[in-house]
Amino acid sequence: MDFRLFGPIEVTDADGRAVDLGTPKQRAVLAVLALEPGRVVSLDRLIDELWSGEAPSSATGTLQAYVFQLRRALEPGRPPRTPPKVLVTREPGYLLAVAPGQVDLVRFTALAEDGGRALARGEHAAAAESLRGALETWRGEPLAEFTAYEFAQPVVARLTELRATATENWFEARLALGDAGSCVPDLERLVEDHPYRERLWSLLVLALYRSGRQADALAALRRVRALLAGELGLEPGPELRRLEQAVFDQSPDLGGPGPVPLAPAAAPVTAVPPGTAPRPVVHDGLVARREQLGRVAARLAEARRGRGGVLLVAGEAGIGKTRLAEAAADEAAALGMAVAWGRCAEDTGAPAFWPWLRVLRDLGPDAADALAALSGGSQGRAPGGDPGAALFELHERVTAALRAAGPSLVVLDDLHWADASSLRLLAFAAGELHRSPVLVLATIRPEPGGDPEQLRDTLAALARERGAERLTLPPFTREEVAAYLAGRDLPDTRLAALLHERTGGNPFYMGELIRLLGSERRLDAASVGVPDGVREVIGRRVARLPEETRALLEAAAVLGREVSLDALEAACGVGAEEAMLRLEPAVATGLLVEAPGFDYRFSHALVRDALYAGLGRVRAARLHLRTGEALETLPGIETSVLAHHFVAAARAGGAAKAVEYAVLAARQAAAGCAYDEAVEWWGRALAALGPADPARRCALLVRRGEALRAVGDVAGARSALQEAIGLSAGIGERATLIEAATVFGGMSVWNWPHYGVVDDESVALLEGLLKEPLGDAERATLLGTLGLELYYSPRRAEGERLAAEGVRLARRTGDPRLLARSLNNYAVAAWVCEREDERRRAVEEMLALPLDAPAEAVARVFRMAHLLRAGELAEWDRDLARCARLVDEIRRPELTGMSRIAEAAGRTMRGDWAEAERLAEEFTALIAGFSMWGLDYPGLITLYTCRRGQGRVDEIADRLVSRAHDSDMVPLRPVAALAALDAGDTALARRLAERWSGEIRDDWTTEFILVVWGHVAARLGVPDPAALYRRLAPYGERLVVSGMGGAGWGSTHLVLAELADATGERGLALRHARGAHETHLRLGLDHWAGESSRLLAELDG
Repeated sequence: MDFRLFGPIEVTDADGRAVDLGTPKQRAVLAVLALEPGRVVSLDRLIDELWSGEAPSSATGTLQAYVFQLRRALEPGRPPRTPPKVLVTREPGYLLAVAPGQVDLVRFTALAEDGGRALARGEHAAAAESLRGALETWRGEPLAEFTAYEFAQPVVARLTELRATATENWFEARLALGDAGSCVPDLERLVEDHPYRERLWSLLVLALYRSGRQADALAALRRVRALLAGELGLEPGPELRRLEQAVFDQSPDLGGPGPVPLAPAAAPVTAVPPGTAPRPVVHDGLVARREQLGRVAARLAEARRGRGGVLLVAGEAGIGKTRLAEAAADEAAALGMAVAWGRCAEDTGAPAFWPWLRVLRDLGPDAADALAALSGGSQGRAPGGDPGAALFELHERVTAALRAAGPSLVVLDDLHWADASSLRLLAFAAGELHRSPVLVLATIRPEPGGDPEQLRDTLAALARERGAERLTLPPFTREEVAAYLAGRDLPDTRLAALLHERTGGNPFYMGELIRLLGSERRLDAASVGVPDGVREVIGRRVARLPEETRALLEAAAVLGREVSLDALEAACGVGAEEAMLRLEPAVATGLLVEAPGFDYRFSHALVRDALYAGLGRVRAARLHLRTGEALETLPGIETSVLAHHFVAAARAGGAAKAVEYAVLAARQAAAGCAYDEAVEWWGRALAALGPADPARRCALLVRRGEALRAVGDVAGARSALQEAIGLSAGIGERATLIEAATVFGGMSVWNWPHYGVVDDESVALLEGLLKEPLGDAERATLLGTLGLELYYSPRRAEGERLAAEGVRLARRTGDPRLLARSLNNYAVAAWVCEREDERRRAVEEMLALPLDAPAEAVARVFRMAHLLRAGELAEWDRDLARCARLVDEIRRPELTGMSRIAEAAGRTMRGDWAEAERLAEEFTALIAGFSMWGLDYPGLITLYTCRRGQGRVDEIADRLVSRAHDSDMVPLRPVAALAALDAGDTALARRLAERWSGEIRDDWTTEFILVVWGHVAARLGVPDPAALYRRLAPYGERLVVSGMGGAGWGSTHLVLAELADATGERGLALRHARGAHETHLRLGLDHWAGESSRLLAELDG
């Protein structure tokens, strides 16, 4: 981003687009912050600057509204509930978190001051460059639209003077460099505009004198003397007088006329003799890879000894990743290891698990069962049972097949294009392969705009696994380019330098460039116009091919990097033999390589990309339509491949088939446990369908909403379901309407709405549906969902009763799945302190039902919190072990994440800070992609608890206070106040407590919030200790647990003792402290026993 304060204020984003900054006062807020980038500007100061000391009573609210609007403007793509990164809140105000160089006023000041310092050191060239840059930055008057504001006036005055000084310094530097003649006209104009700046007159006189115009120099001196005497009654200053005398004396110190010295001409580059063709070299891409080859060899040797794992080979496109993988395959084969390849496909409709299907085929008969399971899933045959358990079974079978293959190298090429299901399988297998003789080598490159989310998650998971390693291939150095050329009989260091500069040391680009220059018989680096980009290089090479070859290559590019001759024949209506003949020139020039089975592969993804990009959207769509229609006639074509082509051809006549095949692909992906792909295909089906057929669109929207909820995209799911609700209501599709309205009432470890927010539209919809004639199952589903929607409303108790009625109706149906869902709904709807026993009974009833794995995991996570609060630690340990097994089988991020954060509560209860912190980090990584409220809350609670136990609260206090200021983090506020108090900032803690400790609502956070405020109140007297004691007293026998997990703080008696003492009840305080200490000793909670022991000592003293 670039912030411009010269002239009217402007902000441009990374793409150079102007940002709409809103109203004048809103723009003024940004101007004040931009004047001090990276520094906090207090709220009070902002108000003073905007209203000049006459702020209205609504000023704070108005300012916050301005900040809110500015944040939306500056970060339009920021997901909901995520903290801003540009305009951030920092006690006691706001901060523009940008680099100083992103603000033009700051850049101007830095350049002007750098230039002045360089001039003082006698570095005239550097000074001239910096000062020129500074003056070019001045595109208009500083803060031009804010001149009426007091904050602008001193800034404008300072910058105006700095500009004048920078201008004078620039002319002085230019004169020192011998540029006198060109300075004269500008200086003449400047002395007219600023007649009283004597330094400008001195510079003009010096420029005239050095230009050989001594008479004009003397005339200028007479003019300034007359001006000063006539208008001001003054004599010229000392500098002008000394200069005047020097001109009269023709002092040699003044220098003389002379030109600006020219830079020496560059030495000519010796050309390679024209017409010299490059010598083909098989392994030249490895000329600079000795270190990496050595590491690959070492990993292969380790794998043969039973210590395999994953080796990631990373680098930019064309850097030689695949070439290194091929060398690894050659080495593995020479060692007698099995070698299997799986190439990932870039958006060609390849089915889920595509690279793994290829790997299992290569491994032969021993992998046949796993191959059947994996390919069966992609054809729509669900492995059976719960989808999560089925996915675990599928992963386990593939991993077992890899282990059974014996010493093996598995190559996954272009992992950055892998489908999400393949990535999940890799992450699973990586956890097992370090104990096996199998090495997986995966090549990967960074994608423009950043890696996809699933890839980021997989890479993060791999980084935590034993036996996982990453090798990064750097570009060739200039010396390595020279060695590369020497291997091609082109030992020319000047050509090496030019190629290194043009290609950045990328071996693929170098090879393509040399092929082009050789084919044009112009390997003359000094004279040929060398293309700037790889696409231009490839375009020029393709242009030299016969027209019929180019046409076939374009069709091949539509098929993808790997080209089936049968598919190409069908798509182009050309016989196989004729197609092979036409493609021969492309093979000969290295654009295509032959693959087994009369198929082809583009030599590099960049070749295919360049050809496809050259088609244009219309021609590409028509080719996709022709290809899809042709492939329909062939046996064995994957549904996803057909869906890919027809979706790409939707606007060229393929829309109907695009919907048909995308729906089939979505169902097959879900049946094959490829849930992320299912989301994508449902979305593509909807895009192809458009607004036509509203009934079908409703059904598709519900399916996509379910899929999005399953992968944690809550915002996306709500959007899809809201559209489905609106459409189905409009066309009278009641069954679809009920289905859409109750998706978020399904089994879950949490309530989905934003904290404290009630969706009145959803409540009204559910209540309206409940007025209609319904069966027990429909009514139970609606009642449970309504109970959840009312949770944060004043009608929470009514929602609890409705959820209980849903349980009663579900029991009557005899459907255990519906009953489990209804009990889960009740456990959430009734989540208040006084319903602990009723909620636990509901959870115990859930666990008595025949639950599938995900439902049991949900129930176990709920019961773990109940067991921990009750101090039943042995039973908690058993539930933890069972839950860990379940989530490892299911592999659903939200369940695994909640299992980890529930375990973290037990670890903090036992004082195991390091393990608790690790679990919190794992939770954060697992749910990072979810678009829900407050996903950082449990991790922050865990981290604070750990730091508090370690005596290191000062490391996190500022972060907690900053996050708690955000309106979406109300439950964190007491923790922030206590953190400030623990860190020694009593004044801040008191301000926060007075500001935030108003009415404490009844919800899942209440009990923990009461405890935290209790610790604050016992030390500050705010909030009211007596009131807090009364609310917490009924729960003294419980242990303190934050919600479902995250933190355990020992016995509630501990805080009750502090509160009783704060109210003057020393005897009562002692009884609570003894109760806490007895509980801690009985349960073996050593850290908390130490805390209660210290409190007892204080109270006894």
